Amino acid sequence: MHGRQQAGSVLLAVLCLVAVLSFVIISTATVTKSHADQQSARQGMMRARQIAEMGVAVAVHPQLKAGDTLLQRDISSIESYQATISTEEGRININAMLSEERLPVLERILAFMGLSPAEAQGFAAVLMDCADPDDLKRRPDSAEKLDYERMGLPGLPFNRPFQTLDEVELLPQTARLTAIRPDWRNDFTVRGEGRIDVNTASADVLAAVTGSSPTAARQMAAHRQGPDGRSQTPDDRILTIAEALAMLGIGEEKSHEMEALLTPQGRTRRVESIGMAAESRCGIAVVLAQVDGELRMAEWREFPVEAASRR
Repeated sequence: MHGRQQAGSVLLAVLCLVAVLSFVIISTATVTKSHADQQSARQGMMRARQIAEMGVAVAVHPQLKAGDTLLQRDISSIESYQATISTEEGRININAMLSEERLPVLERILAFMGLSPAEAQGFAAVLMDCADPDDLKRRPDSAEKLDYERMGLPGLPFNRPFQTLDEVELLPQTARLTAIRPDWRNDFTVRGEGRIDVNTASADVLAAVTGSSPTAARQMAAHRQGPDGRSQTPDDRILTIAEALAMLGIGEEKSHEMEALLTPQGRTRRVESIGMAAESRCGIAVVLAQVDGELRMAEWREFPVEAASRR
């Protein structure tokens, strides 16, 4: 009887040892596979970034135009890049809106993006007070140096134009806009000449800036793409300011105001390149500005890209 118990104990110990060893082997294999997957993903992203940089190198050439066939290239069956050339004036230059004359336009833009009229007025005042050189609050709900110090933000206000959109993010009031419109940064910039390019701006930007209906703005954006319905192709229609205003339903009484806000062709080149390597995607946005007669890089930024999609 005693011998059987001893044998049973030994068998149980052996089974426990086998179970532990199996667990260790399975855990090690899982960790190894996870590490290999992570390494593969990192290598894939590095390759996608390299390919995106190839697209940038091609698209920044000053003689290349939007829609050129060189902007898309298949490097192999699983690697390619897609680059686009547009203008930074397709986005709203937030600094250009920070003036007494354009403050109502900025409030209209912020309201279009989802803020209530009171929130839009308050946020516009906050932006103005952050960028202007004085220490006077435009509205009771705005903020100046002492207010920011109480909030634990001693570096604000800047009392100068915004240099990056990251600086706009530092303002506590920006959180409200982000909550309503997480992608608001896609419609803004701190680069460019300040007027909106009617041939590269999105329908949302056109509607927000001009006050036209979103439907009219979408119809105009579709019209300028030409019969094939795709941008940056040979059949694209280039609009004049007069054509754009007519399609947006803007009457003559507002045409003078709109002409000061719009341009038929921005001068600040924006390049976006998406590199693809198998399942990995990497996007790079570059802004080029004219400095002393030469195109120079003013901004370089990576952006995330979903599989089989474009920002």
